[in-house]
Amino acid sequence: MLKDGYVNVNGVNLHYVTEGEGELMLFLHGFPYFWYNWHHQLEEFSKDHRVVAVDMRGYNLSDKPENVSDYSMPTLVEDVKQLIEAFGEKECILMAHDWGGGIAWAFAYTYPEYVKKLIMFDAPHPYTFRRELAENPKQREASNYMEFFQKPDSHEYFLANNAEKMKAMLTEPGIKKGYLTKEDEEKYVDAWTQPNAMKSMLHYYRALSLHPFDENSQIAPNLPHTMFNKPTLILWGDADPSFETSNLDDIEEYVSDVTIHHFDGVGHAPQHEKPEEVNRYIREFLNHK
Repeated sequence: MLKDGYVNVNGVNLHYVTEGEGELMLFLHGFPYFWYNWHHQLEEFSKDHRVVAVDMRGYNLSDKPENVSDYSMPTLVEDVKQLIEAFGEKECILMAHDWGGGIAWAFAYTYPEYVKKLIMFDAPHPYTFRRELAENPKQREASNYMEFFQKPDSHEYFLANNAEKMKAMLTEPGIKKGYLTKEDEEKYVDAWTQPNAMKSMLHYYRALSLHPFDENSQIAPNLPHTMFNKPTLILWGDADPSFETSNLDDIEEYVSDVTIHHFDGVGHAPQHEKPEEVNRYIREFLNHK
């Protein structure tokens, strides 16, 4: 049975759910999700791990700092470090998706000693993403939505008519394909319509410089290490409209021990669309010594 809790890290109170005992497995969601994004994985891996799925700062029941600067990449990375420490651990299995994945990549290259194994869903590596933005017109086109997300009033657009645009983007396609339910949709709408949540969620984008070669770019930050040597699993939906699959090309230059599974015809969130298959690949990865 999942238990709710709050933990104070890096000056904010973060809401989380947890279940199980054993090695810490920490889950970081992306936009526009919240901890519930992981419910299929929490059910499976709480059998033999201590699973913790957090609402990232700005989301759902977690604190929502007002300033855009409160969502800078160094701040988000520090959140993760202090989360692991708050649960009394010095390392974890880190599982992440989308924005959570961007933070997890930055974290893994900043504090590799805190990551025993890394499991990533549709979150491009910062160095290959930088390359694709510079060299691949299709990726630049696919990333154009970020400019709209950065607009000061974009949250009002997404919240209008009971989050009509968000539902059209996320939950309605999932209901149509059968991997989300109306009950799931209600949970997402409730999370999106928490006071100031949508505004804060979009602050992640507002804190970005979208040019990959800007000195302070967070879309592809310069990181302390260029090689990550811990076992890494990447689960990738090949029909993801946001990220070209070419982001995975030559990733071995930056990740020495990487396993990649492609999901043909699957979109941005394989953990939603193909949970049983996803869980099987994760289980195989965790069991491999």
